[in-house]
Amino acid sequence: MTGPAGAVLFDLDGTLVDTPGGMTQVLRAVLRETGREVADDRLRATVGRPLAASFAGLLGLPADHRDVGRAVGRARELFTETVIPTARDLVFPGVPELLARLREQGRPLAIVTSKVRTSAEELLGATGLADAFDTLSCHGMAARGKPHGDLALLAAAALDTPPGRCVVVGDAVDDMSMARAAGMTGYGVDYGVATEGELRTAGARDVVGSAGALPALLGCADRPSSGLTATGPPAVR
Repeated sequence: MTGPAGAVLFDLDGTLVDTPGGMTQVLRAVLRETGREVADDRLRATVGRPLAASFAGLLGLPADHRDVGRAVGRARELFTETVIPTARDLVFPGVPELLARLREQGRPLAIVTSKVRTSAEELLGATGLADAFDTLSCHGMAARGKPHGDLALLAAAALDTPPGRCVVVGDAVDDMSMARAAGMTGYGVDYGVATEGELRTAGARDVVGSAGALPALLGCADRPSSGLTATGPPAVR
C-alpha cells in the first residue's frame, strides 16, 4: 500500500490512553485479595489481553472457572473506581490532535480492543475521545479476538473500507499479529507494553516512540488542527 491509508484502526490501552500502569495495579490488587503475589513484569505483560485470559494464566485455571469470573468482575469494579476518574489525564500527549487531523482528512477511524464493549465505551467516554471514532470492535463481537484478524476485519467492514486500505496502530504484539492476519499494515508504538524489537518481529512496518510521531506515519503531519471540536466528527455507532 502506498500513500495515506484509507482507515486507521487504533488499539486503546497503551496506545491512546496510558492505562497499563493502572491496570497493573488493579490486577495486583485482585490477586492479593486471593492471597497471591505476582511480579509486576508478569502482570504488565498481560495488559491488553481479555481479562478472562489474563486471570486464567495468572491463576493457573481454565478461563471459564468461577474464580476467574469473580476476578474479572472485581477487576472491572476496581478499574472503574481507580482508573476511570483520572482517565482524561491519561490520554497520551498528541492523541487528541492526531485524531482531529485524521478526521479533517475524512479518514474513517475505529477502536479495536480486547476490552468488552461496555468497558471500552466507559473508558472512551471518560477520556473525551469517544466522538472521534466511527465504530468499535471489542472482545466478544467476533468469533476470535486478537491476535486473529477477526476484530480488525469487523472494523473494516463497518467502515466500508477494504482491509488493504486499513492500518492498525497498537502497542502490543497481538495488535501487529492481528494486522498481519487481516491483511493490514501494522504500525507499533513502543511506549505501551511491547518493545520495538518485539513489535517489529511481530510484523510492524515501523515503530515510533510517541504519539506525536504518528502523524508522519499516517500521512497527516502537515495539517494544522486545534483539536476536537464541540460539533466534531461522527459519534461511535
